Amino acid sequence: MNHIRAFFSPAKVNLFLKVLHKRPDGFHELCTLMQSIDFGDILTLESSPKDCLSCNILSLESSENFIWKSLELFRRETGILQPVKWNLKKRIPLKAGLGGGSSNAATALYALNFYFQAQLPLKTLQDLAAEIGSDVPFFFSSGTALGYGRGERVASCEGIAENESYVLYFSSEGVTTEDAYKSLVPSDFSTEHSFNNCKENDLEKAVFRFRKDLLEKKLQLQKLWKPYGGHVLMSGSGGTLFVRYNATPHREQETSKLIEHTRGIPARKLNKELTQWY
Repeated sequence: MNHIRAFFSPAKVNLFLKVLHKRPDGFHELCTLMQSIDFGDILTLESSPKDCLSCNILSLESSENFIWKSLELFRRETGILQPVKWNLKKRIPLKAGLGGGSSNAATALYALNFYFQAQLPLKTLQDLAAEIGSDVPFFFSSGTALGYGRGERVASCEGIAENESYVLYFSSEGVTTEDAYKSLVPSDFSTEHSFNNCKENDLEKAVFRFRKDLLEKKLQLQKLWKPYGGHVLMSGSGGTLFVRYNATPHREQETSKLIEHTRGIPARKLNKELTQWY
């Protein structure tokens, strides 16, 4: 088996993110609605004399890459030990709150299962994904899912409008998950009353304390997108801001000009059957 297979590795956005409380184990209890989008990376897989990984970002070729963890868990589960060569073409920025590393790990698990025809069931892939990281199981959902716990418990759902569109605005400097959660204070946590507004990201309060530039950018984008019904949010722990709006044919030219003027990256929601890939 020496053929090359390519797999799309999508980014995700958090349409809302509620932080409920800090748990005894040090993690935070979350409730979030995640959506995969048609912006992402490309991961290729082929047989090789020895295991190797190449990437257009050299720092991601290290042994710390989640792709290696996916390979380790797949081998543990299946006993298939054949060496493989990976190539990762990154478009999703690092420390962007878009789930790039988690998506790559999930894509690697699916790719291995497909490539070697191991026929691991979806539940097994989801369980392996949860061993890797909190966001990884999401990518085995339908592409729209509620996340609970640390985000590792997911339930696919519907209800996102077909014409819903997004515009991504990257930051020149990312935000680490550790820094975002370290800045949280109890008053940032959601209450039962705050669930009436499921269009916010509780981590914004924490991140904006030390990233005033992101707050200023959000306020600027809100003003520009308000005439088009756009809602601006930070995704995950940052530092990507994104606009969520309903695309309409009669305003397409205007919104396209605005996206170009503000140097945004347009994206659409991306969904799939549970047993398929993106």
